[in-house]
Amino acid sequence: MKTYKYTDATNTVVHVIDEDGISRMSMLASELPEGNVPDPYTPPPPPIPSSVTRFQALAILAAGGYLDTVRTYIATLDQNNVQRLAWENATDWERSSPTLNALATMLGLTDAQVDELFIAAAQVSA
Repeated sequence: MKTYKYTDATNTVVHVIDEDGISRMSMLASELPEGNVPDPYTPPPPPIPSSVTRFQALAILAAGGYLDTVRTYIATLDQNNVQRLAWENATDWERSSPTLNALATMLGLTDAQVDELFIAAAQVSA
């Protein structure tokens, strides 16, 4: 099934699901004001998970080449440091976690890169 985006003369976007192929597409295109062309529908980006499991986080950090750097950094912290405690004990990693954001800053990652890591991590299964 194809989905097409139509923009009318007032720039109102209408999404139409093409259920029967070219004939429906032709019918709809013929009803558009002159000069308006249907564009292929682009799905929205996947949602950014609010959290991932510890395993998912570790797996994606390893895949991205970040895990050794994070472990080295964590080893420099005092045993009672909140970041170290979170790293060693958290079962889930929240996207809004201050510890996670501090680690991202230490790694030089942008918010967009962290979002991408969270999206990728959510796809990891044991």
